[in-house]
Amino acid sequence: MTEPKIFRGAFETTGTPRFVMYTIQKLGLDKKHGFTLQISYAVDQIERSLESVEIALQKGTADLIDIDWISIARERAHGAPIVAFFPYGQTVGSLVVRADSSIRDLRDLKGRRVGVVRIMDKNWVIARAYCRKVHGFDPQEEVSVVEALSKARLSHLLEQGEVEAGFQFWQMVPPLVLTGKFRTVVDVADLIQELAGTAARVPISAFITRDEVLRDHPEVLRGFARAFREVAAFMTSNDQIWDELGQVMMGGADRALVHAIRDGWRRMVMTEWTEETIRGIEQLFRELLAVGGKDVLGVDRIPPGTFTTSVSG
Repeated sequence: MTEPKIFRGAFETTGTPRFVMYTIQKLGLDKKHGFTLQISYAVDQIERSLESVEIALQKGTADLIDIDWISIARERAHGAPIVAFFPYGQTVGSLVVRADSSIRDLRDLKGRRVGVVRIMDKNWVIARAYCRKVHGFDPQEEVSVVEALSKARLSHLLEQGEVEAGFQFWQMVPPLVLTGKFRTVVDVADLIQELAGTAARVPISAFITRDEVLRDHPEVLRGFARAFREVAAFMTSNDQIWDELGQVMMGGADRALVHAIRDGWRRMVMTEWTEETIRGIEQLFRELLAVGGKDVLGVDRIPPGTFTTSVSG
């Protein structure tokens, strides 16, 4: 009997894919679908404009990460042999401000100190494109932008009052808002749908691998896609697993926080990955490019081979 192929994933310690990978392993879905999932966790930081997990994938120390497709297109355009093969979901965030802030919409950001994880992160790119199209200004030019270079540090900057607003990733928002000291102004997911001009949900983050893994081990990627569909259905319908994740993966976090993250995850996760999905992504890219241009996106085209539906299960 052939041993299941080892499939090495690398994920951030602050990201929600770690909940998914824990549950896949707990339920034995990797073995069921013909691979052995081996997970390592990377620190939440930016190095040479890349996230730690991107570096692990490109160095070959990991076979699987999740990241937004704008970054995938940007890196592939620069020669990185990486490919998106299945969606994760609408993993964007929100504009967060103090509860007593006078900031009520994106137009109020003019002249303020605004924190972002990095200049090229998806939340900021989408917000810039939206402001250019709808409000007629580019926040990059009219606000004082502070790059935190990690999600955890962005939360710290908000808590210390070093920035007046921050575009924080979705899983980091509930811990701020539940204190009662912060509130959200805008959900970036809503900006996406307006820019895309469609009611159909468009994924932002996807699972990616290297071209060589797609070429040499398509059956492993197909097995992962099947395992992900199965675990997504389980985590969407089963509340007990989230209570367990709260204890095991969130350090015994407050029940209200666990439930907020659970509900947010269920809203954002996606398992539809067809040629129609890709067309929706390409349409959103065209909208972002038309409004923001290459200076906002860091890339002016989606290179051939950025996406594949050949192993979508």
